[in-house]
Parts: sequence; C-alpha cells; structure tokens
Amino acid sequence: MAIFPRKPRRPSGRPVAPEGPGESAPAVRPPSVSEVLRERLGEIAAAAVAPEDALEPALRAILEASRAQAGALCLFDQRHGVLRLVAEIGFSEEGCRRLRNVRRTDPTAWDMPLNGLMNRRAYLIESASRNRYVPRLVEHAAAVRTIACLPLHAGPTPVGSLVLVAVAPRSFAERDVRTLERPLAELALMIEAVRRRGARVEPVEAPKAPVAAPPPPPLPQPAAHLTELRAEREQLRGEVAARAAERAVLAAELAARSGETDRLRAALELAAADRARLAADFEQARRDGERAETLVAALGAAERERARLAASLETAAAERAQGARAEAALEAARAAAERAAASAIAELAGARRAAAANEATAAARAAEWAGEVERLRTRAEETEQALTRVRAQLHEQEQAHAELVGELRAATAREQRLREELEAASGRERLHGEEAVHEARERARTAEEALAAATAEVETLRETHASARAITLALEDEAGRANAEIARLVAAGRAASAEQGRLEIALGEGRARELAATARLGDLTREVERLRDELGRATGAGRERDAEMATLAARLESLAAERDRLRESLSATEAERDRLAANMAAGSAADARLREGLAREREERAQLTSALGAAQAALSELRASLTRRDAEVREQAAELERLRAERDRLAAVREAAPPPPPAAPPPAREPVRVVTVTPPAPTRPRVREVETGRRPVVVLDVEGGWSEQAAGGHHVEVMAPADDLAEQLSELSPARIVVNLLAPGALGALAAARAAGCGARFWGCLANPGADRALMLGMVEATGSPLDPDDVAETLERYAVRGTRVVTAGADVDALMSLRQALARKGLSVSMAWDAKQAADLLQVVRPEVVVVDLALPRRDGYGIVARLAALDPPPSAILVPGPDDAPAAFAAVLADPVYSGGALRLGQLLGAVLTRSEAPPVERRHKIRVIARK
Repeated sequence: MAIFPRKPRRPSGRPVAPEGPGESAPAVRPPSVSEVLRERLGEIAAAAVAPEDALEPALRAILEASRAQAGALCLFDQRHGVLRLVAEIGFSEEGCRRLRNVRRTDPTAWDMPLNGLMNRRAYLIESASRNRYVPRLVEHAAAVRTIACLPLHAGPTPVGSLVLVAVAPRSFAERDVRTLERPLAELALMIEAVRRRGARVEPVEAPKAPVAAPPPPPLPQPAAHLTELRAEREQLRGEVAARAAERAVLAAELAARSGETDRLRAALELAAADRARLAADFEQARRDGERAETLVAALGAAERERARLAASLETAAAERAQGARAEAALEAARAAAERAAASAIAELAGARRAAAANEATAAARAAEWAGEVERLRTRAEETEQALTRVRAQLHEQEQAHAELVGELRAATAREQRLREELEAASGRERLHGEEAVHEARERARTAEEALAAATAEVETLRETHASARAITLALEDEAGRANAEIARLVAAGRAASAEQGRLEIALGEGRARELAATARLGDLTREVERLRDELGRATGAGRERDAEMATLAARLESLAAERDRLRESLSATEAERDRLAANMAAGSAADARLREGLAREREERAQLTSALGAAQAALSELRASLTRRDAEVREQAAELERLRAERDRLAAVREAAPPPPPAAPPPAREPVRVVTVTPPAPTRPRVREVETGRRPVVVLDVEGGWSEQAAGGHHVEVMAPADDLAEQLSELSPARIVVNLLAPGALGALAAARAAGCGARFWGCLANPGADRALMLGMVEATGSPLDPDDVAETLERYAVRGTRVVTAGADVDALMSLRQALARKGLSVSMAWDAKQAADLLQVVRPEVVVVDLALPRRDGYGIVARLAALDPPPSAILVPGPDDAPAAFAAVLADPVYSGGALRLGQLLGAVLTRSEAPPVERRHKIRVIARK
C-alpha cells in the first residue's frame, strides 16, 4: 500500500520556449485531463438546481476522467467525528454498509478513508483483492487492483473523502492522484456550498399574537350573520389569493420543467446522434471483425502450411541424419574391419612368439623348479639333522638343568644349614667371643657367594634352555614352510605342463583364425569399395536436400513473419471491437438514462399540468362560491334593511299604543345548588376490565378527557407514557394506538417501546383534550438523536417500499445526504428540505408518503412542519428525530397558533378517523426515483 503526503503545488505559469530566427511559434498545448475535469465540475455545479444534486454527477464525471470502475463520496461531520456516505456508483451492499457511518471506534466500518482524511494523506492500496483488511467494496472483488482513498479539504478544514476503485487491467499510481488534485479542490467547494445551503435559514417574521377586537355593539341576529358572511368572504378572497400564488408557482415550475424537458430532448437527440455514430462504428467494427476472421482463416492456413513444411523439413532432416548415420556406420565398419585385420595379424604373430617363448620359459622353469626341489629336499634333510642335534642339545640342557636344580636345592639346604650355624654361632658368640663370630661370618659370606654363583648359573641355564627351545620352534616352522614350498612347486610344475598343452591348442586355433581373418579382410575390402560408391551417391542427394531445406526455411520464416503481423492486426482489431462495444454499451446506457429522464419529465409535466388544472378548477369553484357568497350577502343586506324598516314600524306602533297593565310579580325561585364533580384518578386498566366485545383504543396521554369520547363502539383507554409501554400494550392488544405528542415523555416512550420489541403501529396527533380540539397526523416513529441514517433507514422499512415518496427536513447536511443515498439505493424517491419554507413547498408538490423531520431545526421550524402534515390528505407517516427543546411545550405553542389550528378536529372525530385508517404494510410497486429540491 503506497502512502504519500501531498506535494506543494507548482506555479501555474508555463515556460515558453524561446523562438530563434527561423523558428515558428510552438503549437498550442491541448488542455490536460485535470483542466478538462475542473471545467466539467464547474459546469455541473452551475447547472444543478440545488447544490446537493450536483454531487452524484460530479462523482460520475470523476470516474469517467480517472477511468475508475466504481467510486464513493463521503462527507465528514466534525461535530461527531463521523464520515458518512452520500453518493456512490458501482459499490456493493457491503461496501455501502461499511462506508455508511465510519467512526474510529466502530469495528464494523472501514476506517481507511477517515484515517487518510485526518492525516491529510492519500492512500493507494495495491493488490486490494488479496488484502484481508479491505472489505468487498464491489461485486467482482477478485478483479480489484487498486483502491485510492483521497482526502478532501477546504483550506485547513476536512470536508470529506473520495474512494475510487480500479478493476483490472486499470490501476492507479501517484501520477493519477496528482492529476486529480486540482479537480478535487473544486469538489470540496461544491461540498461547502451544500453545507452552506443546509446552514442557511431564511428570516421569517414571528407569528403575531391575535389582537382581541373590541366587542361589537349588540346587533340583531341578521347583522351578526352579515358580519360572519363578510368575514367568510374575506377568508375566501385570501384563499383565492393563495390559490393564485400557488398557480403562479406551478406555472413557474411548469415553465422550468418545460425548459428542462427541452434540454433533455436536445440531450436525447444528441444521444441519438451518438447512438447512430456508435452504430456506424459498430458496423465498421463488425466489418473489421469479419476481416479479422478472414485473417484468422488465412493465419490458420499459414499455420497448416508451416506445419506441413516443418514436417517436410523434419523428414528431410531425418533422411539426412539417416544418411549421415549410414555413412558413419560405413566408416566405422571399414575402420573396424581394418582394425580387426591388423589385430588378427598382430595376434597371430604374438601367439607365435608367445608359443615359442612359452616353450623356452616352460623348459627353463621346469629345470629351475627341479633344481629348486632338489635344493629344498637337501635343505629339509639338513633341517631334520639340525633339529635332531638341537633336540639332543635340549635333552642335554634339560639334564644339566636338572643337575643345577639339584645343586640349587643342595645350596639351599647348605644355606639353611649355614643360617642355623650362624644362629648357633651367634649363640656361641656370646660365649666364645669375637673370633668365633668372625669365622662364622666368613663362612656365611662364602656360602652367600656360592649361593649367588649357583643362582647366576641357574639363570644362565634357563636362558640357554629358552634360546634352544626358540631355535627348535623356528626350525620346525622353517621345515613346514619348506614342505609347503615343495608342494607348491610340484603343483606349479603340473600347471606349467597344462599351460604348455593349452598354448599348443591356442597356437592351432590362432592359425585357423589367421586364415579366417585373411578371408574376412578380403570381404571387408570389397564392402568398403561398395560403401564408398554409396556414400558418393548419398552425398549428392544430401546436397540437393540441403538446398531444398534452405528454401523451405526461408519460406517458413516469411510465413512466421506474416503470422506475427496477422496476430498483431487481429489483436488491434479485437481491441478496437471491444472499445466500440464498450462505447456502444455506454451510449445505449446513456440513451436509456436520457429516455428514462425524458419519461420522468413527461410524467412530472403531466402531474404539474393536472395539478395546475386542479388548481384552476379549485380557483373557479372558489370564484363561484365567492359569487354565491356575495349574492347571499346582498340578500342578507336587503333582509336586514327590511327588518330595520319593520323594527321602525313596530316602534312607531308601540309608541302609539296605550300602556299595558302592570304584570304580577314572578314567583320566588329556589336557590340553585352548585355541585362540583371531580373525576376519579386514572388507574392502570386491567385485562379483565377491558370491554370484551371489541378491542380497546389506547391513547398515550396524561389527561383523562379521552375516556369520555365515543370511538365507534370501542372502549377508550388512556395510558400515561412510561418505559414499560410495550408490556402494557401486549396485555391490552388494542385496535389502535394514538399518541398525543403534547404529552410529556411521548417520544421517549415510543423509542423505548420499539427498543423493547413492540411491533404495533402508533398514530400521532397534537391534541388539547381540555379544549376538545386536535390535529390528526399519520403514523409516527421516534429515533435517537442526533440523526443516524442507519436507524432511520431501518425504521423506514415498516412504512416504505420501492417507489415510496419520502421528504426529509433538517439542517444536518451530512446525515441527511447519507440518508438520501441509502434510501435511493433501495429505490425510494427522496426530496430534501433545509427549512420550513422549502418543506412547505415540497409537501404540496411531492405529496409524500413518509416524512423525516429533525426537530432540532432552528427556530423550532421542525414542530411547525409536523403540524403542517395534518393539512395533507391522507397525512403521511412521520419519523421524528428529537431535538434539544421541550417537545410538549413546542407542540403546544404550534397547536395554539391560528396558522395551524384551522384544520383541528374534535377528539371523537379524530378517533373515528383513526379507526377508518388502514395499518396494512405497504406493497412494493414500481415507481420512479427522483430527488427534488427547491431553493
């Protein structure tokens, strides 16, 4: 994975080559890919009706310029540190899910684009298909080569990240990233424009509190009726003016749509021209393909011819090798014959010389062996005699040894005796004195000397005896060896006799082989002459084969060159065919998109025309009603004048008549008793207390005025919003559930019930039970705050299918853009509003089925948008994102505003209308997908 920081931008000035004398000015450099892409992004931003509508076309233009197969654009929300997906082309469901909400702490998201954005580094991930840390961003993930994560900054501020996917054979390098650097700055400016649009709020005047008019003077009943008629006339005139303004808006919208239709028609004509050009190119490619097929056939014929020539060449080479082998065999046979003849002659001469030498050698060796045998016999006899003498000497030495042993024993006995004498002398010494001692010592010394001499003689005799025994053993060994040598010589003599006989036999065989070799030499000489003649003929044929082989080799080289040229031409033709097919497919897709856009515009124009007709009809009806009201007012004025005249006449008659008699006083009346009745404190209903005939209608509110209302025979149960709402509803199994958004904790109770697994439908209203007036809404849902696109998309699955019209209202640009991308991918038609005015216009034009309202809009515009939903018929389902304000107080202020309270119903009417509404899940239908936004 290559990681590299951004390099500083080079100065925009381009060097100009100096012009010397006679040199012309350099040609104008064509615009680079970067400049073309920047101009294209500028055109897209200028042509977009709303800035948010330019992001997806800009992404498509970047993909076309970079030749990437898929791409995604994510916006960075600095408040929450989240990178959200707002536009994608070619990504898979898993890729969209992994980029929908990217946080550093989310293990399910792919945070590589977020890391690059924070580090201000562009990441190039090479061999992405083999990287286990890269998710499956596209369907064919095995063909992905490079993924580029490019950060988007508006100055020092991070605004988003662009992810581009290159599929084989395309890959990205640092050069491609440098090319996109300046166009990405334009894309960052477009993102800033979108955010400024979401952050801009148009100033509106705060609603003025109604000023109480002074009480009119008491008028008769006709005068009061006349006043009501005048007020109604003024109201009708206001409605007529509103209808006229709406008609003007619709006329302007129709004119804009007409211009857009003309533009699309022109684009369609241009696409048709491109299609015709592509058809011509495709026809040319088809002809090129046919020519390529012809070339392929010619190439096949050339291959077959080359194979045939190669086979012929191999056959000639085999024949040439066979001739060479035959020639070599002939030369070898001739040399072998010559060598065999010479060998036979030499062997015969050698055999003769060897036979003569062997005879002389055998005679000499026989004489030598006879003399040696005689010498050995003489030596053996002498050895026997010496052995006999040695044995006699040994016997004599043994006798002498026996004598010496006897003498030694006698000497030992004398020594013992002398010792005894010495001891006796020692005893006598004490008696006779020194002389006797000296004499005894002399005798003892003499005895010791004799003993030493005897011992030395014994040792000498022992050594002589051992020497004689060793000589005897050596003579015996020599005699044995002499006998063996005699036996060997006898055997050698016999072998020499046998060898002499064999040599005589070999001499006879050698003479016979000499005769046979002489005959064979003659045959070989004749064979050599024949092979020499055949070699001459083979040499001539080989030269002819060599010439033919050289010709075939030259032809083969030319065929190989022709084959290579045809292959290159075929490859170029196939590449051109693939390019034309791709262009044809792109043109067809563009044509289909343009046709689809034109069809959508026609439908939109038809809808606007029908809406304009309905507005004109309503205006005509209002004018007729106003005319009728004016006539009635005139009739009432005439009747008032007549009554005034009658009153004047009666007054004159009353003045002229006599006074009546005094009347009797009225009877005294009893004093009136005032009884105050307080309702009992509401308690939680039990299952057995619920009406058994029909399922009850549950109202989530803190006031008990709902219980007195009739709801088509259904019992009405009032239940305070609580955290255990899901458990209570499961016990009651109500027919309908109505939620008063003015009740404290209503939105939190809805969210808690959904979190607890409650699957019931909730109908919303803005009600004041004490005044018996309420605004009826559609089904409502509450999500967490801040807005999470995944949570909203999951909640919308209950109310929306493919083709459902959805309007979003809020100021969180990143989250709402990401939500639009997720819903548009599911086939929903999403329109976006950034303030109350845009929301009011979209509600009238789009007539949505689901509305997503962020109540955190500035100036509490979100609560007013919710109140406007009551004016639609039928009211759409609403998904509410709680804001930081006090929701019950804000809804109460909206309900008290006369602008929204004109369509208020009584509580009983609201419950009856809710019971008539269907809670069946929506059915999927084919519908156009279009994003509508107005400035």
